[in-house]
Amino acid sequence: MTADGRRGGAAFCMLAAAAAVLAAAGGAAEASGQEEAGASAAVRAPLPEARVPSASVAILGNGTVSVEHEVAGGGEARRVPLLGGQGARLVDVRAVGAGGDGGEIGGIEVSGDGSHAVVPAGSGSLLVRYGLEGAMRLSEPSTYSWSFLYRATTSFTLPDGVDVAFVNGQAVHFTGARAFTCHGCQMELEFTVDEPRGVQTFEMGGGGEKERIDIGVWTAAEVGPLAFDPASGSIAYEAGGVSDAGGRWVTLVVPPGLLGPPYRAEIGGESAPVTTFDAGGGMIGVSARPAEDGTVRIFGGTAAGAGAGPGAVDEKGGGELGQEEADGDESGGASPGQDGAAADPGILAVAAGIAAAGGGAAACLAWARRRRSPR
Repeated sequence: MTADGRRGGAAFCMLAAAAAVLAAAGGAAEASGQEEAGASAAVRAPLPEARVPSASVAILGNGTVSVEHEVAGGGEARRVPLLGGQGARLVDVRAVGAGGDGGEIGGIEVSGDGSHAVVPAGSGSLLVRYGLEGAMRLSEPSTYSWSFLYRATTSFTLPDGVDVAFVNGQAVHFTGARAFTCHGCQMELEFTVDEPRGVQTFEMGGGGEKERIDIGVWTAAEVGPLAFDPASGSIAYEAGGVSDAGGRWVTLVVPPGLLGPPYRAEIGGESAPVTTFDAGGGMIGVSARPAEDGTVRIFGGTAAGAGAGPGAVDEKGGGELGQEEADGDESGGASPGQDGAAADPGILAVAAGIAAAGGGAAACLAWARRRRSPR
């Protein structure tokens, strides 16, 4: 082979290697551009959440719900958290100007699951109103419950036939308007509309002088005859119609002269919490919630005809009305199994190009050596 031929072959190899490197660089640039575009889309900020100073919830006697959110004004489009989702369906969502006397505001968009709505930019302060179906769980004939969670201060109005509601296991007795307010509201709400009421009577005293003492029984469960035991300082009863409903509240309205505080309960022989309230007329409402049919025994700290009931302890109850919700971390994070950052595809492309170029140069070198070798 002539010197010119060797020089031509070497030049060809160099040009091939350079082309490989340039191709790799172009691929790296394209991959890097795609990565940057994807990253830009991933970190694009969502719509800001609207400030909701308050919300109001009106529950009707058939368990349907009417909701209103007060939404503060803002210059840009805003996201308003709603009460839909988890089986609850929104009905007739609309927005009106603040105060409720303004015209209806168009352009409201509701998410598919009903968890939020988007109000348009420049809409100012407004009220978002809608009906809510399927939020309340019904235990026949008329006991409703709701696992409720909402950050804003929320006022509730219950049906007129509700005298006692249970909020996180605490009794709320209404003597006027059936309404209460929950701050940073996370609660288990349960109530019975037109709850059945009965009275059972004891006769106390000896000889010809006997005192008749009435005890009220407020419940949708079936309660057998009450048994008062002065020796243990307790009143016992059999509760039925409870298991199929998944539990029911039973309230005894007792005179403290018969059975005085503090109170505790045993349900099926196991210790259980009670909650109490002032039932008026000097009477105390003592409520326990058996989850299954069986024997319930209410102990008092004092009892007529005996000293303190053995083992009487301070009253125990559930969470407090207005319990603050625990704000979860809503920030995103790496998916499970992602340890550290993923490799940059641009870097990978450059490395592949260099490897390809190196491979091409090696092949050319081997070709040149073969050409220089004597035959």
